[in-house]
Amino acid sequence: MINAFTRVTLIGAALLSVQALAWNNEMTLQDTKQLTLDAQSLSVLNVEAGAGFLNIVGSDTDSITVKAEVYQDKAHDNYCLALDKSGSSAKLTANNCDSNNDQPTRIDLTVSIPRTFTLDITDGSGAISIENTADTIIHDGSGEIQVRNIAGVLDIEDGSGAIEARNITGNVKINDGSGSIDLADTQADVIIHDGSGSIDVQNIVGNVTVSDGSGGIYVNKAASFTLLADGSGNVTIKNVPEQNQ
Repeated sequence: MINAFTRVTLIGAALLSVQALAWNNEMTLQDTKQLTLDAQSLSVLNVEAGAGFLNIVGSDTDSITVKAEVYQDKAHDNYCLALDKSGSSAKLTANNCDSNNDQPTRIDLTVSIPRTFTLDITDGSGAISIENTADTIIHDGSGEIQVRNIAGVLDIEDGSGAIEARNITGNVKINDGSGSIDLADTQADVIIHDGSGSIDVQNIVGNVTVSDGSGGIYVNKAASFTLLADGSGNVTIKNVPEQNQ
């Protein structure tokens, strides 16, 4: 468990955005809490998080462990933080509870889970780092996203912020408002709907389909490539059968 937390902490340190650093300057670490849940009868983790970074790493463990660092201007208890289970699912909640709260709280989360877990994440703002999990669904408002080593599908719906994903075994679907997309080494099909920002896709075993508003598109090595829409920006295709372009 210590190794898993050490690893995920290093990943999180590399992933922190300028926005997260600004938050650190504005708020003070008021408390650090540890949450643990036996995961032997569970297979899914649902996350509802507000402001703060979120780091999740799967490993050979039989429990869910959460380190929550609570940042506030002044210490108070007017926030929500809980790890509960229902049936085969666990739910992690870490937010302000009330959108009208005049005492905002940012909670940075470092999470260790079994690598076979499915993830369903709804996140407000802040960097996200996911590694070594099964099917992963992310609904994100803003903040950069880094995903690696997913044994299953990856589905991302993102408002803004860069997205980087590597080594995905299942289908990948990305619906992005703005920010660059960097995707490589996937074993199935890829569908990308992008508002603005560059798209770099490489080493895809399956088919690649892109609908893009603005920004350059680079695809290198895929079974096929289909461009549904392109507003502006250069399109470069390499190592894709010509009859499928």
